[in-house]
Amino acid sequence: MLAIEPAVLVAAAVVFAAALVSSVAGFAFSALAGAALLKLLDDPARAVSVMVACSIAIQAYGVWALRRAIDWRSLAPFLAGGAFTVPAGVWCLLQVDARTFAIALGAFLVAYGGYMLARRAAPVFAGSARCDALAGALGGFAGGFAGFPGSFVTIWCGMRGWAKERQRAVYQPYILVMQLEAMAFLFAGTARAVPAEMALFVPLALLAACLGFMVFRRMSGEQFRVLVNVLLASSGAALLAGAL
Repeated sequence: MLAIEPAVLVAAAVVFAAALVSSVAGFAFSALAGAALLKLLDDPARAVSVMVACSIAIQAYGVWALRRAIDWRSLAPFLAGGAFTVPAGVWCLLQVDARTFAIALGAFLVAYGGYMLARRAAPVFAGSARCDALAGALGGFAGGFAGFPGSFVTIWCGMRGWAKERQRAVYQPYILVMQLEAMAFLFAGTARAVPAEMALFVPLALLAACLGFMVFRRMSGEQFRVLVNVLLASSGAALLAGAL
């Protein structure tokens, strides 16, 4: 029987917990698990591989679970905007110190999440395809540069006043597509070994995603709004902690 390092077991517990919490809202897995995985696993590339694989698996499950609610026509402006800016974000990540951007984005998310939690009612905006594309473009750049493509699109979906299912039916497939595009650009031309523990991490993430989606189905719209803003603020705090 193959022995498993204690650090790997702790990392597996982190993956399960982060996947469970993030799958209730549909985003923020890497923000919740990233810092712990980077400390527990001995190689940053190994930790990033685990985060990317688990996050994509969680998002793929969420998209499948929401497949009947997804309106690809309304999703198109978000995807079009993000598709053009992901390469720019990846280029900046590889060429520029990302610390300043991470601090700015983290501070914004903490301030926005805190502000929305303090409000009794969220503002509602009519929106347009142009605004959707702009939100998608900002998210694409943030995804390529800071690994958080869902930030601006999640905020914008909440500001539209949509039901929780419709929000997730937009930002969850958007996040999945942006993650796949960013991964393709980031790892283009490089060969990276797949961590042996992936056979443990990915199934655990998928199991947690199933449980988290069951919780999501039972949440009220207000409970979902509060959770989304808590996770936005938490994600911002995680970005700040990693950059400072």
